[in-house]
Amino acid sequence: MTMPSLISKHRERVFVEQLKQSYSIFSQAYLMATTENGPADFWDLGEKATMEGAEKVFDIFEPYLSKVQSCREESGCFAESYKTFSGVDYGYAPYAHTMYTRGILANGVSFAFSSGGSGCQNSSGPLYPKICAVLYVDLNSYKYPNKAGVDYFGFYITPNAILPIGMKGYDGGENGYTCQYKGTGSGNGTGCTAWVLSNQNMDYLRRDISSDW
Repeated sequence: MTMPSLISKHRERVFVEQLKQSYSIFSQAYLMATTENGPADFWDLGEKATMEGAEKVFDIFEPYLSKVQSCREESGCFAESYKTFSGVDYGYAPYAHTMYTRGILANGVSFAFSSGGSGCQNSSGPLYPKICAVLYVDLNSYKYPNKAGVDYFGFYITPNAILPIGMKGYDGGENGYTCQYKGTGSGNGTGCTAWVLSNQNMDYLRRDISSDW
């Protein structure tokens, strides 16, 4: 392998491990939050896709997260703009969007919450019938590449667990959270989370994985 290929492969392995670690951190926080506050579908999460609701999600998770920065409703804690892994401008990036609350973990991972509303009233098809909130992470905070499916990923917080976006058979939902090689949607890449956690690689950056997934 050439030196650039070796560097790229190493970076990919680092991101895979960081995503696994992030999933573990937030899953543990979720378990502690449900132990303390009851099942997620009984949490007071306000109205979906509102700053008030996002603040409520942040308040629930905050005691169980080790942070170095809490931007909350203020702009920051993320890069100002993002791309999909195929180079399209990413839609609804969390830097300053009014439906997100934001922070940075002690390990340097940026995170943002949006609310699915009290009662987990949001839905994204049969794989995610009840969504309480959405969690987004940037594995290396402000640093490049700032691309969905590379260092930026998403999870759905449900009544039973935190689930990676893009489980096998998922069509991307209304936000287009797909994992399509050369995909042109502005949410493409966010739906690669489940592939990475299940397959321990980012092969979708190099080939069409639709026949496997």
